[in-house]
Amino acid sequence: MEAVKINGNPPETYTVKYSTFKGVDLSTDPTVVDRSRSPYAPNLISDAGGYPEKRVGWRTLKTIGTAKINGLYRLYKAGEEHLIVHCGTKIYRWYADDTATAELITDVANAPSTAFVHGGKLYILTGTEYLVYDGSTIAAVSSVAYVPTTVISAPPAGGGTAHEAVNLLTPKRKNSFLSSGTATVYQLDSTGITSVSSVTVDGVAVAAEDYTVDLTNGTVTFNTAPAAPSVEGEDNVVIEFSKTVTGYEDAINKCRFAALYGFGGNEGERVFFSGNPDNPNVDWHCEIHEPDYQVDPAYIPDTSFDFIGADANPIMGYRRFGAYQAIIKGQNDQDAAIFLRSWGLDADGNATFSVTQGVSGVGAISRYAFANLGDEALFLSRSGIYGIASTDVDTFHTVQNRSHYVDTQLCREPNLDRACAVEWDNRYLLCVNGNCYVLDGKQNKTYKPQSGGDYVYECYTWTNIPAVCFLEVEGTLYFGTADGRVCMFNTDTERMSRFSDDGAAITAVWTTKADDDGDIGRMKTLPMRGTAVMLKPNTRSSAKFAIVTDFDAGGIEVATEAEMNAFNFADIDFSDFSFETGQGARTYALNTRVRKYITCQIVVSNDQVDEGFGIFGIVKRFRWNRYVK
Repeated sequence: MEAVKINGNPPETYTVKYSTFKGVDLSTDPTVVDRSRSPYAPNLISDAGGYPEKRVGWRTLKTIGTAKINGLYRLYKAGEEHLIVHCGTKIYRWYADDTATAELITDVANAPSTAFVHGGKLYILTGTEYLVYDGSTIAAVSSVAYVPTTVISAPPAGGGTAHEAVNLLTPKRKNSFLSSGTATVYQLDSTGITSVSSVTVDGVAVAAEDYTVDLTNGTVTFNTAPAAPSVEGEDNVVIEFSKTVTGYEDAINKCRFAALYGFGGNEGERVFFSGNPDNPNVDWHCEIHEPDYQVDPAYIPDTSFDFIGADANPIMGYRRFGAYQAIIKGQNDQDAAIFLRSWGLDADGNATFSVTQGVSGVGAISRYAFANLGDEALFLSRSGIYGIASTDVDTFHTVQNRSHYVDTQLCREPNLDRACAVEWDNRYLLCVNGNCYVLDGKQNKTYKPQSGGDYVYECYTWTNIPAVCFLEVEGTLYFGTADGRVCMFNTDTERMSRFSDDGAAITAVWTTKADDDGDIGRMKTLPMRGTAVMLKPNTRSSAKFAIVTDFDAGGIEVATEAEMNAFNFADIDFSDFSFETGQGARTYALNTRVRKYITCQIVVSNDQVDEGFGIFGIVKRFRWNRYVK
């Protein structure tokens, strides 16, 4: 914004206004950022009008243990909410109303886990186990896995018609035979079997002493030949047996994440699994089966796998992208970073899934930083937060940077592979090392060609957010910590106590750019009068002011300190009582003379516990001095 001349007697005074606020800009030097942004503004966020205000704080709800919270999950079933916590090597049900916990299972992997809900059950992947919680107990999915009938209409000598594929989650399978009425030896479709668990003839169980089993040859020999079927051509002998195949169950147990994709309905959706370090570029999906023909996450056929790109580059996560499922891999110069899965129907009306190569270049670095912002799929790479985009003309797909304004700080963070993210209140929050990077979907997007894309989001940075995993439930945001706590952001109260982090003060700051007032070659002076800050009203609030110049980087502390305590019976602190009943904004003059600067920053801050804070505008008046020598 250009300086505005004010008519009057010499010396002439000029005005600079900071009013149309946006977010932070850490991408460049503080002298060249836009006046609407700040080079340093921790713990602020836009309010409904776009003005910066202090973020809401958080509090500890429950300390589950001393180990890391590896996952927080929710199952809503029969009108009851179930909150599930994976802490260290144990999984608990946590009753939020009374803070009690019930241990569900122990000796699970102490590693970050993921989960999904399907059919009224919660399925959890730990990287070592694949578990299911049904609302009362938790167990390995293998214990409830569907037993497929691999062969039907088989004669006693073997053969028949292939029917269902083997389930990776269980060694059990069935063969269905059409008895001849005379044969006693029945050949299974596998040799080297482990055991026979049941034999039925016409639906009636046959006692174990009435047949013998040859495990090596895979045969069952009846003492008396089963009778021919009462209905001609109808199978009447069913043998259930087990054949262990090394690596089958671990193919899914070692997966770290899953996602639903398909064309909807009970038969259209599938759950896709990946993240197995032994097969980094492979994913599998579950299937429907008889008799209800609905999707079953406990049935994953051994034929359901796909190889996605180069085997050295792992699949990192999934995102729905229009009619596609985007499969995001790690960054690798020799492999595409994103593949696209689409669905179709074969001639028999069965669902089919095909994969095509999508985008090369930027890949994901964290498996736990995938989230949507509105309808845009976002993920974290080594060079920032990216979204998947396409053109309307030719459906060409690409990835574009969305976090340009904070990338210089974000990309220097260690442990980016451990970053976690969530969509909350139309914002994308990414946490790593206690720092939170916020992409604000509530503000207008900004075109920035340096980002390599169409637009970027306005961004904010928060400190002291020790989240290692998130759970969003109908607008409430929970997070787990590395020391075993479950915490919640204070959105459930309007009291000023919401502006504290577990009882500690939140330091919120807005710093203007290091402004040269349009001329780097000339000195300027701030007169004693005319520079002011307009603050947002709160039940309890205050602000400190400082002025930082090129010759005094430490800053000049301004004597004026603002208090913005508006009268509110709902939240009265009698130690800091105010009869100020006006709810409007108030302006505070800085009343500080600053001589002969080239650049000048105005710093407005609040570091008091249980106090709100927000800024509506800043105005600075200055006079020209001599040219820089």
